[in-house]
Amino acid sequence: MPGRKFTVKGYQLAALQVLCPPEQLTVSEWAENYRILDSKSSAMPGAWSNSMTPYLVGIMDEFNNYETETVIFCKPTQVGGTEAAQNMIGYIVMQDPAPAMIVYPTETLAKSISENRLQPMLKATPEIRRRFDENSPLLELQFEGMYLTLAGSNSPSGLASKPIRYLIMDEVDKYPGASNREADPIKLAKERTKTFHNKKIYITSTPTLKTGHIWKAKEGGGCGEALFRAVPPLRRVYRIQVPEHPLPG
Repeated sequence: MPGRKFTVKGYQLAALQVLCPPEQLTVSEWAENYRILDSKSSAMPGAWSNSMTPYLVGIMDEFNNYETETVIFCKPTQVGGTEAAQNMIGYIVMQDPAPAMIVYPTETLAKSISENRLQPMLKATPEIRRRFDENSPLLELQFEGMYLTLAGSNSPSGLASKPIRYLIMDEVDKYPGASNREADPIKLAKERTKTFHNKKIYITSTPTLKTGHIWKAKEGGGCGEALFRAVPPLRRVYRIQVPEHPLPG
């Protein structure tokens, strides 16, 4: 029997739209359906296509794996680690809003990326632009139901002020290390997620030294972490399986 159609008032339609659950999408599916690359920050403006960077699909979709808390991407330069992070942000805003933070090497860089890469991306995607408060300060972007803090790893006060469910750390090998005066910025940032049982952390960087942050994160991966290592020439990304229990011997 065909369903009946009813005419509703504008306020009723608005209420029904609020109550409508989000689509069941992964991060890569969200990007394929909604992400628009703007001409200010992309050499190929227009709709995002996963076929251009197929090796990023598994990395982005690991963000949706409820068994994974931390995604670690050890990569060459200019292969889309930051773009994958921006797709994760777009997914969060539209699909599962909650407090989020992106940590860059410096606060100056965080301001520059906010103005020249992140906000143009948000405004280019109509469904996000509708949720975005364009009067937001550069380092704290406000959306319906959530905020996104941008911080520099060189600013401990910026890393130690807010509870965060989603944490993205970009180019961690350019972060300073721990010192006698200040704690490790990665540990400080992770402390912000402690109150959320369903936290998600994405760490990406090009490695520098074996003592660098990304290599130590890759080598120290354990249960609840998904490790990805990209090997040039970049045709695929290898997922490194981490056993739940240490292997004998």
